[in-house]
Amino acid sequence: IVVPPSTFSADMKKTRGDASLPEGKVTFLVGDDEERIEHVSKNNLCARSPVFRTMFGIGMKERDAAEVTVSHTDLASFTALVRYLLTDQLDLGEGEGEQARRALVLRELAQM
Repeated sequence: IVVPPSTFSADMKKTRGDASLPEGKVTFLVGDDEERIEHVSKNNLCARSPVFRTMFGIGMKERDAAEVTVSHTDLASFTALVRYLLTDQLDLGEGEGEQARRALVLRELAQM
């Protein structure tokens, strides 16, 4: 799996002085069982991902939502995506087969 060069520092610089970024935190309800990933910064997600910037953008219902449901994925894959966006560390779990499967899921999530 090829991980692109880090943009973390440049992305975090975008959070200062950008009034279009949302404030507050969100809890994601993930998968069929709606497992929770709590207290995630909307601001940081938007700075790191155009998908989240659109989701939490001005005029979108998720901008002010305290909870957002994310279906069509599992908790481990979505957690890996959020962890990567917030820390720039990629951990896809155990074994190459599991890593490949999660990488495909993350790719699909990023294109949603």
